[in-house]
Amino acid sequence: MSKPFYVTTPIYYVNDKPHIGHTYTTVLADVLARHHRMLGEDVYFLTGTDEHGQKIEKTAATRGITPQQLVDEVAPNFENLWKQMGLTVDYFVRTTHAQHKATVQARFTELLAKGDIYKATYKGLYSVSDEAYVTEIQAKEMQAQGLAHQLVELEEESYFFRLASYENWLIQLFEKYPEFVQPEFRLNEVKQFVAPGGERGNLQNLSISRTSITWGIPVPGDEKHVVYVWFDALLNYLSACKDGHWPPTAQLVGKDILRFHAVYWPAFLMAMYRQEGDDLSGEMPARIRELLPKTILAHGWWLMGDTKMSKSLGNIVRPKELLHFGTDAARFFLLRDMHLGHDRAFTFEAFMDRLNADLANGLGNLAARSISMLQRYRSGVVPIPEKMDELDTDVRERLLQVAPEYLKKAADHDFHGALDGLWAFLRHLDGYIVKAEPWKLAKDEVQAAKLDTVLAQLYRALRLTALLAAPVMPELCQQLWESLGLSGRVTDLRFADLDVEAPAPDPVGDPKPLFARIDKEAAMNEIEAIRAEAAPTIAPAVELPLDVSPLKENIDYDTFAKTDLRVGLVLEAEEVPKSKKLIKMKIDLGIEQRTILGGIKEAYAPADLVGRRVVVVANLAPRAMMGIESHGMLLCASDNASKPYLIAPPEDAKPGFIVR
Repeated sequence: MSKPFYVTTPIYYVNDKPHIGHTYTTVLADVLARHHRMLGEDVYFLTGTDEHGQKIEKTAATRGITPQQLVDEVAPNFENLWKQMGLTVDYFVRTTHAQHKATVQARFTELLAKGDIYKATYKGLYSVSDEAYVTEIQAKEMQAQGLAHQLVELEEESYFFRLASYENWLIQLFEKYPEFVQPEFRLNEVKQFVAPGGERGNLQNLSISRTSITWGIPVPGDEKHVVYVWFDALLNYLSACKDGHWPPTAQLVGKDILRFHAVYWPAFLMAMYRQEGDDLSGEMPARIRELLPKTILAHGWWLMGDTKMSKSLGNIVRPKELLHFGTDAARFFLLRDMHLGHDRAFTFEAFMDRLNADLANGLGNLAARSISMLQRYRSGVVPIPEKMDELDTDVRERLLQVAPEYLKKAADHDFHGALDGLWAFLRHLDGYIVKAEPWKLAKDEVQAAKLDTVLAQLYRALRLTALLAAPVMPELCQQLWESLGLSGRVTDLRFADLDVEAPAPDPVGDPKPLFARIDKEAAMNEIEAIRAEAAPTIAPAVELPLDVSPLKENIDYDTFAKTDLRVGLVLEAEEVPKSKKLIKMKIDLGIEQRTILGGIKEAYAPADLVGRRVVVVANLAPRAMMGIESHGMLLCASDNASKPYLIAPPEDAKPGFIVR
């Protein structure tokens, strides 16, 4: 029976269309899946979408549709893209699937019965972006990163998972099985989260239900609670697992969600697989380790300059822009240029330079020259090398080392290093051709054996390259395979079955161009056209002549100084029923939180206001509107049509700062 290999991506949150980050993770998973199939393993490749939570509920409400309608609209963007790219996904899971819901509810009930889940009231800081309660340490980290505006204080009844009870086993997992989180420096980050500075006892129990939202999987028997999105989402790897493939072999995640996968996820599984008599304060049983994922593989971010790509910043690279150059070209760049675990800056200049250097000038040129010489000098028949000098022997030794070195790096998930080594060998072959001068050898019959050796070694190198790189560039390598006169699908082969020095079974074919050199200026014009086509059509704004109102009468400073202007942070926002203009907001003023109504609905959607800084007239007498007391007023500018423009303090201004 073949060895199982189970690879997963995170399930992608359906609050936006796919971008380069989603594409990179899923392509890497596909490369791993294809690579392990060629190792002869029984591969199962899972990806999908995360479709519950507060952000989905709010976005749907803003658009006037149901959450189910929203996720049904967005989820196909991911599934269809992976099909378009030819990714070999075995199953696409959605957390709204009935099978997944049943699994989550069953596991929740099981852990509740075991005492690993209990009900209590929680009051503390909550991260709106992560949809998770945060500890004091995490809050300080977020504040240091300028993310304090994402934190709100909540108090609600909740079910809790006894995460703290599994601290000892988690620490053993990290210490005894360092392969659990890779690369190593990411493992160190996880250790610091669980036991900062080596100090134990910091892990807190985890809230795993919500009553403040309705869009989620109901808690069995207590349906005013819905299951916390991360307990729900992480269980997809279990609910959608194919029989005989548990546990996951490699789980790919971005560094921003490492904590959820490397701490919460194994703790949930430990609780599920823990048996009566297991000592949580003692040694973790070996059978528990065998049921946990083998490796959580954490990669970095694609950056635009020094900044993480973000929809709000408008600096996202979309798949359609990458795929304009061909699916295999995009796959090659993503694997070739990203050093796993580290961040990598993206520019189209570097993207096109890489493709020109490695595919057009590198492999493409080498293949065209080598196959053309075989046809010209040997009528396409690949000769058997019988005579080798020092130069040939050096190439032969390198050729025999290429596959073991490549496969070793790939086994460590280092495709950046594997491809780097393979392309270094291809560059060496260019030098080999220059030194051997086969065009001169062809003119001298005495040098026929030497020419045979050169041509045979070039053929063998290209054949090996087509095999090794097939998981990364399946179609381009298939094209090369066929040009070499070889039959069948290269991706159906096994690495172990190839004899590097085996004779060629058939003559080579025509040297098909593998990759055309990119004209960078023309290509950038095409990319801009793609972006313009994808951009929403917005009617041009009609500029009204500015009718400047006359200044009001002067006041003295003492009168002005009575006005208390403060920086506020919008924590919540919702439309006021039956009102055309009013939005009800909960605003943090640093010293307290207030309800303030603003007549700004014609210019701002409630979802766009949450997390935004505003300027508040803080000492204005309370005023009732639509039966709601508003305790303050927001400062706005306005145009001739009285459209409001909120005055926005800078991001580093804290709630409660005085505006002077």
